[in-house]
Amino acid sequence: MTSWHDTGKETEPDNRNRVNLGAALKTPPGVRYKVKQNDQGQILLDPVKSVPAYEAWFHSDPKRVEAFTLSVAQAEAGQLVSIDLGPDEDQ
Repeated sequence: MTSWHDTGKETEPDNRNRVNLGAALKTPPGVRYKVKQNDQGQILLDPVKSVPAYEAWFHSDPKRVEAFTLSVAQAEAGQLVSIDLGPDEDQ
């Protein structure tokens, strides 16, 4: 289970409902967050990686991602199979 720790800082929304994290958190450049809120009003900022729209089809299917991950692991382990596709037409 992930644990939370108190940063010792407090903040409040401004008149446009924005919350400034200031120096309370160190974040890497370019990071984006999914904002989640529970029934108690607690807010969680979950770091996310954005995917270009033209790649979203791949990431939308967990079975496809799992199969790809397995195939990469097999290739890294040297578990490769040669397939004869016939003569090369360019030759």
